[in-house]
Amino acid sequence: MAERAGSGREETVMTNGTQGVPPGKQGGVWRISEGNPGQQSQSETYRPDGTENLTYNNPYAAEVERVWFDGRIVYALDSGEVELDFDEHRQARGNKVAQEYQIVYAVELDDQGKLKDGREPEYVEGQYNIYDSVPGMEKYSPLWQFNYVVVPRDYEPNTLRSEADCLQSGYQVERSTVAEN
Repeated sequence: MAERAGSGREETVMTNGTQGVPPGKQGGVWRISEGNPGQQSQSETYRPDGTENLTYNNPYAAEVERVWFDGRIVYALDSGEVELDFDEHRQARGNKVAQEYQIVYAVELDDQGKLKDGREPEYVEGQYNIYDSVPGMEKYSPLWQFNYVVVPRDYEPNTLRSEADCLQSGYQVERSTVAEN
């Protein structure tokens, strides 16, 4: 970065020529390039093929996954399972949760909505999980409650690509109390 002189005010210009962010500014809608914050220019959210238009260098080597949202591919980081309080209808208490749909051939939940005896569901290989929301939407939350959509063995992976697809599919949807961040 270089400071531009002569304007009478502090201005930061990144080495690639884009407008930088002065060190005294704490937050904003920025893009970060090689550790340097810059003003975020407006760009298309999705590429023409429906994939999220995202650049991410993954400095902490976190696992990234492809996820469907309304028929478009977005990317997500799995920060691990969290314990939340749910009522008898498996509605979260004290936390706002978003809904994630996982497509499975089989799943067994106990009376509390947890995986029975800790056994993982039988997932459909190649199927991306499905989110009901993305950041900026009113119903979005970084906490995800799992819903298991039980499909037949002849199901074609990635046929279901949205919450509406799941709910209108006629397949059984098992609402769990399993949640992750």
